Amino acid sequence: MNFVELAVPFFILAMGLELAWGYWKKHQTYRLNDAVASLMMGTLSQLMGVLRLSFAAVVFAQAVQMMGVVPWIPDQWWHWVAAFVAYDFCYYWKHRFGHEWRIMWASHSAHHQSEEYNLSTALRQTSTDYIGFVFYLPMYLAGTPVYVMISVGTLNLVYQFWVHTQHVKRLGVLDYIFVTPSNHRVHHAKNPAYIDKNYGGFFILWDRLFGTFCDERDEEKPIYGITHGLRSWNPIWANASVWWQTLVLALKAPRWRDKALIWFKGPGWFPQGLRPDSDDPIGWTEQYDPALPASSKAYVFAQYWVLTAAGFALTGTYQQMPSVQVWTLFALLASSMFVIGVWLEHRPLRFAVDGIRGGLLACAGLWMPLVMNEAVIAQEVWVVTLQILGGVNLLAVSGLYLLQRGPARAATI
Repeated sequence: MNFVELAVPFFILAMGLELAWGYWKKHQTYRLNDAVASLMMGTLSQLMGVLRLSFAAVVFAQAVQMMGVVPWIPDQWWHWVAAFVAYDFCYYWKHRFGHEWRIMWASHSAHHQSEEYNLSTALRQTSTDYIGFVFYLPMYLAGTPVYVMISVGTLNLVYQFWVHTQHVKRLGVLDYIFVTPSNHRVHHAKNPAYIDKNYGGFFILWDRLFGTFCDERDEEKPIYGITHGLRSWNPIWANASVWWQTLVLALKAPRWRDKALIWFKGPGWFPQGLRPDSDDPIGWTEQYDPALPASSKAYVFAQYWVLTAAGFALTGTYQQMPSVQVWTLFALLASSMFVIGVWLEHRPLRFAVDGIRGGLLACAGLWMPLVMNEAVIAQEVWVVTLQILGGVNLLAVSGLYLLQRGPARAATI
């Protein structure tokens, strides 16, 4: 059972309650730009599943077949408990190496880029994790059935959602056993004393056992984000930035040994002669927060929910469509997230870029009927939807241009 799919409505409700609680307590932990960027990252991560990139499944199947593993039958309650504990142990090491090796930090860093800490941060997930699955290989070789792995893995992930909040303080003895909001706030902080601590997913006992535990201190308030801030709301760049930076360092490294080592050293290690002059020249406590007019905020908020609905629709219908149409729809949704990032950053080219997107949406709606092999309701609905979205998008961008640029132009005449 995939508990994440079942929990999505509760995730949305919980974020709404946390938002309202923050207003009531006068301690708001949400910003529109940061929250939308995090939620787009989560949506993009889920959309990767429609591309049918099942590399991990192929590796697991081959390994199990080659070793002649026979799956055991979980007919006792303790089988499930043992699988859950074993999964959490594997998760600890996957998570730890996700911070200690650049080749894994390049993927995992996307989850840590948010400079706020709230429930939307929990949904800020990477789309480029193609290595971490190897840490669960021992469980498959031990005969753990696939449906058990999915169940305990998604249950572990659902648990991790609620610990991403600033509104729950200390929980007494629970802080010593489980991952709690206090423990996980330390993990997301970039304070030097807190970096690379508290990797557990459900149990904090692993951190206490292996020396990576750090208690949250009242005198040191966590400052969230990564030491080299992303300073962008672009979900594509958020996923690619550390991969690109590491590749550049590998190419520039003067020694062949360092070209390989850079991928398996920590994010703070640099090849000889390539260490930056300053760890963060912008200032590590300064948040990235470009000012936006109210019309842009309203437009971005509406666009996000349209994209979210379209994302759910694609994940529910992609199996009824040929690959070329699935990839086209994925590209349109991913590029739409890129455009939202352009609006959040208040780029001068936002009108042109968004206008091009509207044209592509409409053109895709005209193109899809030409490549439909048979009348499938899902495809026909997408055709109409793309045409409507393209037309509405072009009208909205034109209206925003007149609203935001019109007064400035009129003042210069």
